[in-house]
Amino acid sequence: MAVKNAHAGHRERIRQRFLDSGQDGLFEHELLELLLFYARPVVNTNGIAHALNDEFGSLGRVISADKSDLQAVKGVGAGGAAFLRLMHDFGTNYLRSSHNAETLTTLEQLCACFEEQFRDTAAKVCSILCMTSQGELLRTVTIPVSDLINRSISPKEIAALILRSNAASVCIGLSHGDGLPIPDNSDFTVTHSFGELLSAIGVSFRDSIIFGGGKSFSMRSKGSFAF
Repeated sequence: MAVKNAHAGHRERIRQRFLDSGQDGLFEHELLELLLFYARPVVNTNGIAHALNDEFGSLGRVISADKSDLQAVKGVGAGGAAFLRLMHDFGTNYLRSSHNAETLTTLEQLCACFEEQFRDTAAKVCSILCMTSQGELLRTVTIPVSDLINRSISPKEIAALILRSNAASVCIGLSHGDGLPIPDNSDFTVTHSFGELLSAIGVSFRDSIIFGGGKSFSMRSKGSFAF
């Protein structure tokens, strides 16, 4: 008599629990396992999900991890890493759209906006808020800090993104992940570059805000950058 596969129907049971109860019906590693079903359709993803959770600590940190760090976990592969990053970008785009037409007139509102964007982000990224002169949010663009430092994306391309949004003012946010929100060389470099770029295209530079470890640091209000 053939031995019954112990994992037969496992994927369907996980899917059905999600359909019946939503994310509250699954543990974090099971949600991650469910995501990986679609990236690794013929691989047992349970062990991979546990390994990712152990490595990064939470589902949010797995989704926001760098592609190279994800691929370093056995079983994830290039396809799995790309899929997880895609989930992160979809979520980020949804978050951005939910903030459209929001008015950000105070430092507290700007910090709260960046806190929501960066809450589960381990990677060092720069978020660009394109706003009207009254602080109405028109568009948000997120770029890895390394791409700004290395000029993988040129100032001309950044200027085009900002001008296409018809922005009159810009505020940038710089994520430090779990680190303290203390300006480092890359923060000064990026902030100085934006200061020059925005001055050249006639767009006001509201602030450069660093977020890390659940706290924020306004470079304008702390006098850390000559705007």
